[in-house]
Parts: sequence; C-alpha cells; structure tokens
Amino acid sequence: MRALLSVLALAIGLPAWAGPADPWTIDPARSRIAFSVEQVGKLVSGRIGNWSGTIVLEPADLAAARIDIGMDMGSASAGTKDIDDLMLGPHFLDAARSREARFTSTSVKLTLRDVTRDVVLPFTLKIQDGHATARGRLTIKRLDYGVGRNEWAATTYVADDVTIDITVVASRP
Repeated sequence: MRALLSVLALAIGLPAWAGPADPWTIDPARSRIAFSVEQVGKLVSGRIGNWSGTIVLEPADLAAARIDIGMDMGSASAGTKDIDDLMLGPHFLDAARSREARFTSTSVKLTLRDVTRDVVLPFTLKIQDGHATARGRLTIKRLDYGVGRNEWAATTYVADDVTIDITVVASRP
C-alpha cells in the first residue's frame, strides 16, 4: 500500500530540473494518484491527497525526460476511518515514520517504506496545444516494500497485489 500511495503526490514543491525543456506545471485539481487492493474479498480504493512533482518532457527527446513525484503518505485515504487508521499505522504504511513516498525516473523507481525497486509504468500520453494528459497503471506487490507487518504479512485478508492508477494533467508556460 505504501508504494501504492507513494506513486503520485504533488504538493511538496520539488526543484525543477535543469535541461533543455521547461518543466511542465501539474494541475493538482485534475491530477490524481489512486490505489486499490483487495481486502477480505472486497476491493478497497483510495487516493493520495497531497503530492507534488516536477516533469521535464520534450516529446522529440523522450530519452531526456525526467520525472520526480513526492507523495505525502499521511494523506492517503480510503475514506473509512478504520481502514485509514490501519493503512497509515505501523503494520502497513507507517506514515508517522516513513512519511514520503517517491516516484522518480530516468529509470523508473518506486520508494516506499525506505525500499526502492525498479517498476514499469505503462502510460498513455496526449499532448495538444501546450496541455498534456498522462494516464498510467501499475501493480506492485506490497510485501516487496514491507507493507504488511506481523499478522498482516499474510495475504489471507489483504491481497499482495496493489494497483496504482495515475492521472497527471499538466501544461507548459
């Protein structure tokens, strides 16, 4: 879940990259990072409320693209107090001790609960008139990131697979 939540959060204000292209400005009202996981046979969905990032992307030079997204894991919510308390607590995201999750690229890596792994993020990108919309989805194994401790390390009640959905809407100056 931590990795799931840490994939997209754009409210931290990260420094812009130096490079040939201007960074894209993310529209937080139209962008979101969401997650879903099966718990006791039911799908639990939520989102990361606070996240921010920097995107440098020149369509003619995709090899030079840079993405850095920081997510405030304490802002993750499934909308139910009991689920949120468990998810943010020490057995899952441990948001009090491991507050930030980070998604970065030149290679695509996800850091959650201080565990960093390479991930593949398939996405679609539409750019028109200086506006871009990217949509992506990836599935991670929560236990690979240490999300689910003690009795929650089993997958009896909470599945190992966590799906992360990302929508980023941005514009260029």
